[in-house]
Amino acid sequence: MYEKDFIVELAKKTGEIIRNNFRKHLDVEYKGPRDLVTNVDKYIDNFVRDSILKAYPSYGIITEENKDLNELSNKKFIIDPLDGTTNFVKGYPQVAVSIAFMEDSEITFGVVYNPILEELFIGELGHGTLLNYKPIKVSKTSEFKDALIATGFVYKERNEKTYKSFENILEGALSLRCDGSAALDLAHVAMGIFDGYYQKGIHIWDIAAGSLIVKEAGGRVSTFDGNTSFLEADEILATNGILHERLIQFINGA
Repeated sequence: MYEKDFIVELAKKTGEIIRNNFRKHLDVEYKGPRDLVTNVDKYIDNFVRDSILKAYPSYGIITEENKDLNELSNKKFIIDPLDGTTNFVKGYPQVAVSIAFMEDSEITFGVVYNPILEELFIGELGHGTLLNYKPIKVSKTSEFKDALIATGFVYKERNEKTYKSFENILEGALSLRCDGSAALDLAHVAMGIFDGYYQKGIHIWDIAAGSLIVKEAGGRVSTFDGNTSFLEADEILATNGILHERLIQFINGA
């Protein structure tokens, strides 16, 4: 099976497991302060990894729970099998499967799937972004006062600078949202719900698929200082492109 078809089918199968366990009894553990993991996280991480190894045994795999397998391969799957674990535990339907395909250090294909709301986002390098197989584009919002911005808070990043950027954006933008899923926040920038999204303390599996989905929908993705080499950074900024420089200014207190 071609990698793209395989990824879409794997996202759907993984999503079905999530959907079947949503608002059901879960075994919950703490990986760190306010960082939850459930028995479902572990099960689907193994399911995804085993599915890939069976189909593509020589390809690399990076997941949240199992970091890096076959790390020297030039073809890699980058996966967060359950993005939004806290939402999942609490029964809040902003949860997603995120699967990206990287070839020669470039993300070429990405899927973000919310199985609860049945929203399937697909981004392919050079071919645009689809939501449930229909093309989507970022918003055309041009004034920051009209912008709906999303963010996320990682426990270790809750400091004075984080709160100051939060305050700056609240004063300048229409409003601010914190939905608890980086993959879906990026997807929602791609479909024009959010005009921008930023977060510190992020990992490659959180953003690999979503970042391509934003770019292929006409948006712009970078670090907080505008650097486009963001995959290995610990921060991300994604916008409709029009508001990118303005959001950088608000984040950095200008």
